[in-house]
Amino acid sequence: MPDVDNMSSRSRFLKGIGFASITASLWGLLPILMDATLREFTSGTVVWFRFTFAFLILFVILWARKKKPWNILKKPPFIGFLSGVCLAANYFFFMEGIRLSSPSNSAVVIQSAPVFLVLFGVYFFNEKINRLQVTGLTGAGIGFWLFFSEQNGNAIDHAFYLGANGVITLAALTWAVYMVLQKKLQDRYSSQDLNLLVYGTAALVLVVLVNWNDFDEVSRVGGVLLVVLGINTLLAYGCLTEAIKYIPLSLISVVVALNPFITMLVMQVAPSLFPEWVRPESISSLGYFGALIAIGGVIVVIKFNEHSKVAEASSRS
Repeated sequence: MPDVDNMSSRSRFLKGIGFASITASLWGLLPILMDATLREFTSGTVVWFRFTFAFLILFVILWARKKKPWNILKKPPFIGFLSGVCLAANYFFFMEGIRLSSPSNSAVVIQSAPVFLVLFGVYFFNEKINRLQVTGLTGAGIGFWLFFSEQNGNAIDHAFYLGANGVITLAALTWAVYMVLQKKLQDRYSSQDLNLLVYGTAALVLVVLVNWNDFDEVSRVGGVLLVVLGINTLLAYGCLTEAIKYIPLSLISVVVALNPFITMLVMQVAPSLFPEWVRPESISSLGYFGALIAIGGVIVVIKFNEHSKVAEASSRS
């Protein structure tokens, strides 16, 4: 029996790691795919399509499962609507950050989002922060500064690069606010119903930013990229949900936080393989070292944030 239990535990562990790795890979490819779509579409058009695609597919899935997806749409909670606005802002600012800088730069800087989330948790929910998290925050700050210094040194227009990072930081902040609002709704609504409301709200808000002329002459590659981005959104979150069934959130967070390295790795070859669609970028050894330190710090913050929550819950029981 112990051998069977060990095999079962190992199987669950491998499944969880596998699903989390798929999510990390999809999110690692995401900035590159988004950058490629900017060759034919504006940022507003791309993010609107992603949300509209996700909303329609999820609505059909929930309807097919007889989950009555229209219920939450008839009487949407105001906080749910507000969280949709925040996620719409997150997607748009991140897309703009990619346009103004590069996929790898955006993938690294957006990792400040979990840091903001932890700080919000301390401020709004009185969550405790331990010494290891403080160490992680310090390491993340040093890493982000090293990466920023290297990229800023390579930038032709320093003020422009600073503005690009400001936009990405706004994307990180709006994501953290979105998560705080979602936390307030988790006990009253299912995750899928909330996702449906958020997708629909975001699509509605972003429709004013759509450049409808983008759809006049869509190339075959451009059309495929748009659909792939929509599928990426659904698959990434679907695999993330599956991973949660098998392994702890702290381990999932560690795996998913590695996605910027996937972005930087793919960017080593993508510009030469697809020069018409992917722009080349320049990162020195110092930049990679800074990214490593920054993401390492973020991982420490996330991992020990989960541990502290478990310990706090145990002490209350």
